[in-house]
This record gives sequence, C-alpha cells and structure tokens, in this order.
Amino acid sequence: MISDSQIFIVVDIEADGPAVGLNSMLSLAAVATTEKEEVSRFYQKLTTLPDASADPNVTEWWKEHQEAWKEAITDPQPPERVMSEFYNWVTELEREAIFVSNPISLDYTFVSWYLSRFAPANPFKNEKNSIRTLDIKSYVAGKFGFTFDNSRRIHWPKELTKDMPEHTHNALDDAIGYAVVLRKLVAMSEKLTTL
Repeated sequence: MISDSQIFIVVDIEADGPAVGLNSMLSLAAVATTEKEEVSRFYQKLTTLPDASADPNVTEWWKEHQEAWKEAITDPQPPERVMSEFYNWVTELEREAIFVSNPISLDYTFVSWYLSRFAPANPFKNEKNSIRTLDIKSYVAGKFGFTFDNSRRIHWPKELTKDMPEHTHNALDDAIGYAVVLRKLVAMSEKLTTL
C-alpha cells in the first residue's frame, strides 16, 4: 500500500471544541508506523489559543470524561514549541509522511492549521502542495462495504478491534489503537488478489 520511502503517521488530537481557531487543540499524539510495525511515538499537550474559547457543548462532554480531561490539560506547552517539535519529529523520520486519522475531518483540520500557524511547514504536503491523508473511517467503509454512517468505530468488526487498546480519549492511547487498526486493514488488503 505504501512504498519504502513512505510512512504512516497515525494522529489523534483532543480539543475543547470542533472549530480550529475558535477553539483550541489540547493534546496531539502521533504514531509513526509502517505497514507491519510501529516505529516511533509523539505526544504533547498544548496551551490554549489566547483568542479562542471552549465550546459549551464540548465542555459538557468533557465533564463526562474527567480522567481524560485532566490528562489533556496537564503540563501544556506553547503551541509554537509543540508544533515545531512535531514538525521536526515527522521530518526526522526521513520518509514521505502520510497523515492518518479517525476522523480525518477533525484531526487534520486542527493539525494543518496549527502547523501553518506555528511550524516551519506542513510535512504532509508534497512539492506540488498536494496533501497526503488517509481516513480510517472511509477505509473501513470501503473494505467492509459499510454505509458511511455505519463505519463508525462502534460498528467495526471484532477482527479489527481485537488487539486495539481501549479508546480512552487520551490522545496517545487512541493514536496507538488506530495504528493497530490501520496495520490490520493493510494486512487484510494485502490478502486480496491483485488486479
């Protein structure tokens, strides 16, 4: 599925709302993985944006996940520092990075905005400014013939989730879990007859 010059970066973020800029990213985790094995991990918490505020509905949701909330806001670092470190971590892998997440619409929107504002560049774009992303939810829908609405994590088959760590809303735990699922999806796809 990917060449030897490429690597998957499975990302999970936690935020205090759904709209980047209006709301803030609280934590950023990533797992660098090949099709077969994990290579490296990244995990940092970020201070909130000065002109942003928490979304009231998301604040209510966080009240139901107190342990994850406490983890997401403990020892935050300035976004400039975190995003520069993240950029360096990705580029030091010395492979073409492919951004992978579930859902891509939330995670990539936040990460790309923060990279654009606080890092030297976006390492998930190629020289033609094309973005390299993979949405796990869409991959699952295509692989198993699910409708898009039924391709949420709670509907995934046990063969995908068997070794997946519990989904805790700790960004690192969840990125690790999605990396496990991605490797399983790739292994299943490799068993298909090539055209």
